Amino acid sequence: MTSRTSLTLCGIGLFLVIALALVVLKAPPDGLERGQLSQFLGRFHPLVVHLPIGLVLLVAALECAGFFRNRKHLQASASFVLTLAAFTALMAVFLGWLLARSGGYEGRLVTRHMWGGVSLAAALLVCCAVRESNAKLYSTALFATVCLMAWTSDQGGKLTHGEGFLTEFMPANLRAVLGVPAPENKHTPTTNEVGISAVSASAPGKVSVTFFASRVAPIFQDKCVQCHGAQKKKGKLRLDTFENVMRGGKDGVIVKPGDPSGSEVFRRITLPRDNKDAMPAEGKPGPTEAEIKVIEMWIALGASQSLAAEEVRVAPPLAPPMTASPPLTADYRPRSDKIQALQSELGVLLVPRSQNPTDGLILRTVSVRERCDDAALVKLAPVASLIVDAELARTKVTDGGLKTLSTFSNLRSLDLSHTAITSVGVRLLSRLDKLEMLNLTATGVDDTGVALLRHKARLKRLYLFETKCTVHSELQTEKQKR
Repeated sequence: MTSRTSLTLCGIGLFLVIALALVVLKAPPDGLERGQLSQFLGRFHPLVVHLPIGLVLLVAALECAGFFRNRKHLQASASFVLTLAAFTALMAVFLGWLLARSGGYEGRLVTRHMWGGVSLAAALLVCCAVRESNAKLYSTALFATVCLMAWTSDQGGKLTHGEGFLTEFMPANLRAVLGVPAPENKHTPTTNEVGISAVSASAPGKVSVTFFASRVAPIFQDKCVQCHGAQKKKGKLRLDTFENVMRGGKDGVIVKPGDPSGSEVFRRITLPRDNKDAMPAEGKPGPTEAEIKVIEMWIALGASQSLAAEEVRVAPPLAPPMTASPPLTADYRPRSDKIQALQSELGVLLVPRSQNPTDGLILRTVSVRERCDDAALVKLAPVASLIVDAELARTKVTDGGLKTLSTFSNLRSLDLSHTAITSVGVRLLSRLDKLEMLNLTATGVDDTGVALLRHKARLKRLYLFETKCTVHSELQTEKQKR
C-alpha cells in the first residue's frame, strides 16, 4: 500500500472517528428501546467485534516476525492488515452504538466499552499514519493499541458475562499476587446485591428478616434484573432496589400499594406468556405461580419495605433449593503442591475433570506409558481418593498394580485395555463400588475374572473385546437393560 493511499484512508477514517464520537456524545445509550431495524443491525456487533481483535493481534505478530532476517517479507502485509483492522473497528463501534442506543442499555460499563472502542479505532488510525514515517513512534503506538484493545475487550466481556467472570476461578495464589478479591457466592443474592436492608427494627431489641428482602427481591433478582438492572434499563425501569421498584419507569409507577390488580408489574407478570406485554419477555422463564402469589400478597399488604417476614403467615412456602450435584471427591486444591510434585516425578498428568474442584481428577498416562507401572500407582496413593477417571491403556500395569487400584475408592472410569492384567487381578476391582465404565479390551481376563463384576449395579459399560471371555454379549445386553 502506497503512503499516499495510506494517508487518504487515514483521513477518511479520522473523519469517521470524529463523526462517531459526535454521535455517541449527542445520542448516548439511555436505557430506552428503539426501532427494530436498529436492534437487528446492532445485534451483529458481537459477531463483527471479533474481526478487529484478531486483526490487531495479527499485525503485532507480523511485525514481531519481521524482526527475523528470513521473515522480513511478512512486514509487507502488516500495513494492509492494520488498515483493515481500523475500518472493522469503526464498523464494530457503529454497530455497538446501535445495539446500546436501541436495545435498552445504559450504565458505566456500557460507556467504558463504547469509548474504549472509539479510542481503539482512533489509535489504529494513528498507527496507520505513522507506520512508514516514524518506526519508534509506531512501535510505541502499536503496543499501546494492543493494551487498549485488551482493556476494551475486558469491558465488553464484563457486560456479557458479569464483572467477576474472568477472575471467578482464578487460583488463590494468583489472586494474592494480583490483589484480586475472592468471588462472592453468585447463587445467593446478598443484601447489597438487591440493594435493601434485610432486617426490620419494628420490634425493639428484635431483628427479623423482611418479607420484601427474603421473598420479593430474590424474585425480581432472578427474573427481572437482567433487563431492568444497572446495566440494562428497559423502559427506564430498574428492579434491583426497593427504591427503584417504587420509582417505576418511563410509563410511571408500576406498584400501587394495596392494589395488586391496579399495579402494572402484577398485570405484566400475569399476562399469557405469548402476549407481547408479558414480563419477562417470551423465551425467558417467567415467575412460578407461587412467586406470582408472593408479589400479589406483598402489594396487597401495602408494598412495604419493612414488613417482617414472620408477620406474613399465609405466604406460599419457599421453593425447595435446587440440590447441587453431590461432590465426587474432596476439593483437590489443598493438595495442589502434592499433585504437582507427582506429575513432575512420574510424568503423568492429573487433570481437573471440570471447573468444579470437587469433580475430581483425570489420570492421563498417554505420554509415559512405558514408565507407568505398578510402582507408579503406589506413588499415586496419596491422591488416590481424588482420581475419578484413570486412563491406563497400554501401560506396564499388571495384576500387582490392580491391588493398589482397588483402593482408588472414587474411580468412575477405568481403562486397562492392552495391558498384561489377568483375571487374578481383575477380581480385586469388584471393591470399586462407584465404577461405571471398565475397559478390559485385549487383556488376559476370562469368564472367571469378570464374574464378580457381573452384578455390580453402578457398572454401566464393560468392554471385553479381544479377550477370552465367552459371556461378553450376554454381559453387554444385561448392562444395557439397566
